[in-house]
Amino acid sequence: MEKRALIYHTDLAEDALPDTKDVLDEVKYVSDGLTSLGYEVIQLPFKFNNEGYEENLTYIQGETSEIHPNFIFNLVEEAKGPDGVLTDRLAYLATEVFEDLRIPYTGCTLNAFLKTQTKIEAKRLFIVNGIPTPDFFTLENLEQFLIKPNNENASKGIDGKVYSGKNFFAEEYIEGREFNVSCMGPLKDCNVLPIPEMKFIDWPEDKPKIVGYDAKWNPNSEEYKRTKRSFEISDSDRELMDNLRDITKKCWAVFDLRGWARVDFMVDKNGKPYVLEINANPGIDPTSGFVWATKEAGISWEQVLEKIIRDSCGIVA
Repeated sequence: MEKRALIYHTDLAEDALPDTKDVLDEVKYVSDGLTSLGYEVIQLPFKFNNEGYEENLTYIQGETSEIHPNFIFNLVEEAKGPDGVLTDRLAYLATEVFEDLRIPYTGCTLNAFLKTQTKIEAKRLFIVNGIPTPDFFTLENLEQFLIKPNNENASKGIDGKVYSGKNFFAEEYIEGREFNVSCMGPLKDCNVLPIPEMKFIDWPEDKPKIVGYDAKWNPNSEEYKRTKRSFEISDSDRELMDNLRDITKKCWAVFDLRGWARVDFMVDKNGKPYVLEINANPGIDPTSGFVWATKEAGISWEQVLEKIIRDSCGIVA
């Protein structure tokens, strides 16, 4: 039987920002890996409008199908709204379409995207389920809080400035250490990969330690140059690492995560961890934190893809 995989990815505009263009590196990396596993790989941009949606359907279902994929590898990180503008908050539309088509797809489910698409609703789920998270407010008592956009990922809008409007909320600033915990697995059960700490090198004392947009996406910025991912964990942090793993596994179960995900933490000066956010289907290009964690665990890229396909789709690659 011929092995065929369809990669659906974000439909990029020509003037896309670096955090959006990054998906092209992911597409190449995943495509190369799937090819190594013996798959014929087809790539399509995800279009959610009447014309594009119907056009793409003809490729993957019905009597006129040109593609009969074993599964879809989902790399749709943003989708266009009615105004034609890409936004993170509509990425769930891809999973909704895939489920309607009843075609196996990799990564987090529609339910997981709906639970994580807005930070306010996610924080309410943290609280209800006893998952520690920084305090937050939506309208008042804004002093001593960072302002975050409700619907955006990749640290967009996080620059220390104060904003107003219904799409923003204020979050308590936790002074301490930042950890990004990558994990992978089937529904309700995950393997937590080696945990790195984000180090702030020669950071100004009066500047909040925040891995914002420039730190992630602007190589020419001081923030980018002064932040470093480190897997060097001291023996004194072993109990903390166990705690981070336990909380991550609880997040995985509560938010119906699947395939691969990342949970971001701040740990205060007393060693108490707080969940900042959950990233469903985080970036998996060669420089991403997730891929670095798999390398630290000694897992080859082909093995990573095999596990994601098996855990997401029930298919032995």
